[in-house]
Amino acid sequence: MNTENDFRRLMGRLRLRHLALLDLLGKDPNVGRAAKTMHMAQPTASKLLREIEDIFETVLFTRNRRGLTPTPAGEVLARRAGILLAEIQATQTELRSALNGGTGHLRLGVFPVGVAEVLPQLYAALQNTWPGLTIEIEEAVENRLLDQLSEGKIDCVLGRIVMENLTPDLRHEALYNEPTVIVCSTRHPLLSANAQERVQILRNIHWMLPARHGAVYNMVASKLAALGIKAPQVEVETTSVFVTIELLNHTTLLSILPKKVALAYAELNKVALAPQGDLESNYPVGIMYRAEALSNPIINLVLETVRAMSGPIAADHPPA
Repeated sequence: MNTENDFRRLMGRLRLRHLALLDLLGKDPNVGRAAKTMHMAQPTASKLLREIEDIFETVLFTRNRRGLTPTPAGEVLARRAGILLAEIQATQTELRSALNGGTGHLRLGVFPVGVAEVLPQLYAALQNTWPGLTIEIEEAVENRLLDQLSEGKIDCVLGRIVMENLTPDLRHEALYNEPTVIVCSTRHPLLSANAQERVQILRNIHWMLPARHGAVYNMVASKLAALGIKAPQVEVETTSVFVTIELLNHTTLLSILPKKVALAYAELNKVALAPQGDLESNYPVGIMYRAEALSNPIINLVLETVRAMSGPIAADHPPA
């Protein structure tokens, strides 16, 4: 399908329920379960799938005893169907906002590292430049947010850029390097221990991290490996700074925070920075977005805003 006539024919035949079925089969290639989710009989769903394959003039799923297996074309269309449905849902949200007097809607994902520094400045700048813009913010670990970004469920992400986690559909721009440090309670035995005792404590201690994998985990694991200690024993997973602070004050857990955030809480006597607890990082803080999002004027404004901010921010954050 590579001509204008082909596209017009596609637009004349493709329906939203075709996209919904493709999206479901991409996540779980089982016609029976997809039919149940769409509240239709299985033969109806099978007929719908045949219609889709006829529209695109190619086999999208091969049939076998265990169910369906997507072909390369099926994988592409299932992924794109999910993005289109997410955009339709975003359109509905933006329309509802417009009917209530809003001027636009931004779905923003943030890693914890991006909250304290970039987010407040970005919010203030956007409110001045685009009055009436509503911002929906979701905080999570990198893999979850990047999956949502690829699926079109959020518009852009602020956080650490981990190149190996970026899929070909994603673009990125680095802003600055944010040092990360190990933190603990103000009464933690690590604070009064000598160098040898600290190694022993680190060998046996449990950790509270955003996840049991990913950039932050790798930073901690590298620090421990340099001391001859095995990978961190993660007992609690959380991305919440509030939860981190509260649990640190009632346990012997260790965690991590962006250095600027850690220093602010240390001044309030809420946490302590662990001795020699600076972590090496090759992951700059920046913005990530889908290539096709550049057609969205709100995303272009976000990019222009963070580019303008990157100079003064970077000046306060020399490379780690």
